Amino acid sequence: MPVLWITVILSLLLALVFLALFVKEHRRFHFGSPERSALLPLEDDAPPASARGPQPAQPSTSTPPANPPPPPRRS
Repeated sequence: MPVLWITVILSLLLALVFLALFVKEHRRFHFGSPERSALLPLEDDAPPASARGPQPAQPSTSTPPANPPPPPRRS
């Protein structure tokens, strides 16, 4: 008989955890729609380069680094 009570208590705790997580997710995406949520996995991580605006000029690679790496050691 104690096994029955343990099972009931554990199942209620599990149900409460799932309910709390559901409510948390529902509040997080409150302004979304089911269509938008369904398309989220297809969305790119970063916007394309043209949407980010102008890129800063890249430094020229013709100047040597300030501290060149030491030559490899021979054994």
